[in-house]
Amino acid sequence: MKNQLCAAYAFLLSALLPFHAIAEMSDAARLFGARESMESVSLSPLGDYVVYKTPASSRGTHFIAAHIATGKQNLVTTSSFERARVSDCEWAKNDRLTCLVEGEQRLAGTPIGFSRMFAVGRDGSNLRIIGTRSNERTLEINQFSGGIIDMLPDDKENVLMQVPILEEQSTGTRLIAPESGIGVKRFNIYKGTSAIEERAGENVSRYITDGDGRVRYRIVRVVDRNQNYTGKSNHWYRSRDDKKWKPISLSDEAYVYGFDDSGDSIYVTEPVDGRDALVKITLESGAKQTVFAHDRVDVAGLAQIGKRKRPVGVYYFDEYQHIEYFDPTLKALTKSLSKVLPGKTITLLNTSWDENRILLLANADDDPGKYYVFDRTSRELMLISGARDQLEGKTLAKSKPVNIPAADGTRIPGYLMLPPGMEGKRLPLVVMPHGGPSSRDTWGFDWLPQYLAAIGYAVLQPNYRGSWGYGDEWLGENGFQGWRQAIGDINDSARWAVASGIADPGRLAIVGWSYGGYAALQSNVVDPALYKAAVAIAPVTDFAQHVNDKRNFVTGRLVRNLVGSGPELNTASPAKNAAAIRAPVLMFHGSIDLNTNVNQSRSMARELRKEGKSVDYVEYDGLQHGLIDSDARIDMLTRIRAFLQDNLR
Repeated sequence: MKNQLCAAYAFLLSALLPFHAIAEMSDAARLFGARESMESVSLSPLGDYVVYKTPASSRGTHFIAAHIATGKQNLVTTSSFERARVSDCEWAKNDRLTCLVEGEQRLAGTPIGFSRMFAVGRDGSNLRIIGTRSNERTLEINQFSGGIIDMLPDDKENVLMQVPILEEQSTGTRLIAPESGIGVKRFNIYKGTSAIEERAGENVSRYITDGDGRVRYRIVRVVDRNQNYTGKSNHWYRSRDDKKWKPISLSDEAYVYGFDDSGDSIYVTEPVDGRDALVKITLESGAKQTVFAHDRVDVAGLAQIGKRKRPVGVYYFDEYQHIEYFDPTLKALTKSLSKVLPGKTITLLNTSWDENRILLLANADDDPGKYYVFDRTSRELMLISGARDQLEGKTLAKSKPVNIPAADGTRIPGYLMLPPGMEGKRLPLVVMPHGGPSSRDTWGFDWLPQYLAAIGYAVLQPNYRGSWGYGDEWLGENGFQGWRQAIGDINDSARWAVASGIADPGRLAIVGWSYGGYAALQSNVVDPALYKAAVAIAPVTDFAQHVNDKRNFVTGRLVRNLVGSGPELNTASPAKNAAAIRAPVLMFHGSIDLNTNVNQSRSMARELRKEGKSVDYVEYDGLQHGLIDSDARIDMLTRIRAFLQDNLR
């Protein structure tokens, strides 16, 4: 932590470092590939401490608790990233945090994820394991040991966790715990002891408490005869003083955030006129009230703050990020802060339990952002630190919203980023489709396109049809079954950039991650002459194999329904059509990717080589889908730069 109690205006008036074109700097890959210097920041219940995550090594992580007034820091916990890592820590009490450990292990040769939780003092003392613990009598796999559903702010020692209740046996026949499923336990985070609060419920996916710590809502998955998830759920609630569960009807697309202040209604997002809206539902009557809906885009989330997670506003993204506040004082406060931090998107992250102190992130397309704490009583804005200190003072690229005409006349929203200081005329261009596919790009800082812009490339990010955020009609069949439309929109975006004079047709490349990596390959199957180079990071390359990879998981049916079936799977798969690809290909993948099996890239590289195509494949051992490793990312960026230079001369 640095510059404690620094007033915002003092920071804003400080002179920038002299500008040097990052493209000319030998360490551009290091600057952008290095992990965030500060992330996962959270404010303590009293508002006097923050906890944050910072790199301990290329892969390792420290969690630091810092006292805001003095800057004194304590190491809470550290993680080496070897098959398991501490991924998050959040405040449970003012002197105590709960932390999540995530990792991978192999079961019958198949990599699966697992998670565990522990509680620890903000000074790193008195670590206690919380959640379900297996033993020699346990009959089931303890994959995900539980998660916090209520910090119980009025309880000095306990939290509520939903946890798996596992069957156990003492002999070959007698079961000690014959019930299995997800239940709720009250855990003492100082002693590690627990007591059952809610008995196990079969196929329960989630419990929700009201503002007073009572379990009053549950969501139960509907499964088929093979116990695979169907994508449908049943919803149940309880009256305030009643233990009996009652059904309530919600759409399968609904997401439940929690209770309102009265405890009589819940907030959900569900489709209204084809777009996700925030809806308030009265539990006893089932009456629905649309709280907020946008006429062009979906509601992205609910902002909740304070001791009881009070709902205060909704997030949505059109060309930019917005929050529509219900609370007039917060609305006025944000407006005032926008004047102090002009040109920044201000995101309210969390508050002290009394809501006096507010943790916020102020960032922009050309600014990774800085974390601040605002004290509403003293009216003081305190700078905590930057998200990426290594980019401090560097001139970064601006991201401009654009509307791109597709071949059928539909306007495709997206973002165009030009290299700093350059005009958009006949530049080398990288088309960068997002992952998901049911995701979308938004305006804001993104390290990968920023790197490409810094080394001289224009970057175009289309929100092709199949992207989330623009309503059900735009989402369509999704980017898998609707791949022809999605790939068509992506390639039309490249053609538009050429026709507009922005891009040099002889220097077009496509780069993508996950589904974006798939799109980078399949775009070259569909139009082999369009791009001169393709980079695919952790791509899906064989749809049938992707479905097969998930067949033994409870989500196998969902994946099959998402991707589809039949001969179209081969037509849609670049690994089955490697002969059509002309452009040189560069691929990257982590060896323990749980999202997209590493064999997807291995088989693609094999098929390209079999067809005599130019391909270079780099595999990073021990890394997951996001390649969260500074050295790996720096290496990847360095290789991408050389690859593009060689092929986009």
